[in-house]
Amino acid sequence: MTGPTGATGVTGDTGPTGTTGVTGPTGATGVTGATGVTGVTGPTGATGVTGPTGATGVTGDTGPTGATGVTGPTGATGVTGVTGVTGVTGPTGATGVTGDTGPTGATGVTGPTGATGVTGATGVTGVTGPTGPTGATGVTGDTGPTGATGVTGPTGATGVTGATGVTGVTGPTGATGVTGDTGPTGATGVTGVTGPTGATGVTGATGATGVTGATGVTGVTGVTGVTGATGPTGPTGATGPSVLTESFSAFNSNLSTAATTQIANWSVANPYYNATTFNPTTGNFTVPATGTYQFEATLNYSTTATLSISLGAGVNPAFVIRRTSPTVTDLITGLFPILDVNVALVLNLRAVLGDGVVTLTGALDLTAGDVVGLFYVANGLTVSLNLGGNTSAGMYWSVFRIV
Repeated sequence: MTGPTGATGVTGDTGPTGTTGVTGPTGATGVTGATGVTGVTGPTGATGVTGPTGATGVTGDTGPTGATGVTGPTGATGVTGVTGVTGVTGPTGATGVTGDTGPTGATGVTGPTGATGVTGATGVTGVTGPTGPTGATGVTGDTGPTGATGVTGPTGATGVTGATGVTGVTGPTGATGVTGDTGPTGATGVTGVTGPTGATGVTGATGATGVTGATGVTGVTGVTGVTGATGPTGPTGATGPSVLTESFSAFNSNLSTAATTQIANWSVANPYYNATTFNPTTGNFTVPATGTYQFEATLNYSTTATLSISLGAGVNPAFVIRRTSPTVTDLITGLFPILDVNVALVLNLRAVLGDGVVTLTGALDLTAGDVVGLFYVANGLTVSLNLGGNTSAGMYWSVFRIV
């Protein structure tokens, strides 16, 4: 069995420090640590007190005056202002004291009176006779000597200065002289009293009218107004003519003639008709009532033989609608077609065509009782014609009242 530990003995003295060992090699640099989070920016400090203003520096010498620039163009004359109200005229100054009148000079000697001219004889009363000659003017007497000038009286006191007279018209501006070298700027003088305003210059000519501006955009069309109430129906007009009761149409198939003649023996059988005062046998249409009538005619024709001679220049056959009563009047005329050829040394021919058609149409104002017919007018043509044509194309005419 172990006995108890004995008491610790006294510590002996520390031995001397041993020699320092050789320094070992530096260890490898450790990895740099991550950058820490930037801290919150602190509050801005208070602005410092402004320092005192520095002393003003010495003013530099004034530079030399620059050359005067070219004078700019004169601006447009402004609008003439309204003429001010004329001021009240000042009171007239008191009249100065009149000086003493000098003594009257001695009266000069009166010259002798010239001889009186002979008086002309008085004319006889009644018709005024010529004025008698004026008597000769007497010789003018010598002028007497001028009297001595009287002593000049003392000068009167100067009257109050009258109101200033109207400013005279400004004379024309003289030519501008050559501009001299600019002198040194003088000291500014005391401002003088403002002179009277000069007369207003003549208004300049009106400038040319400017170019017309572009037309503005057309405004939006306004709303259509409410349709007005229908007006009352006007009175019924007079009844117009009845075409069916004042008209006719007729046909003629054939009529042979070589001379002027009225075309008669018309047919009004269906489809033609006669609803007025037309006589188919004679071919006369008697106007039933005063008014306007429309005439239409289509007239075929053929010559019955070949032409062997040329027509004269005055031969012009025609169809004519003619009024025969109360007075003979040609109302509508249609000429026959004529061939007129003149080939030098070869052919000279003037002739109606062997077959042709003439159309007549027109509106005429006629009076009740007028008699109208349709005629062939030869006008010098002696050739026999078949009016209506060789193919029975025929002749047609009609009349109807329109007003």
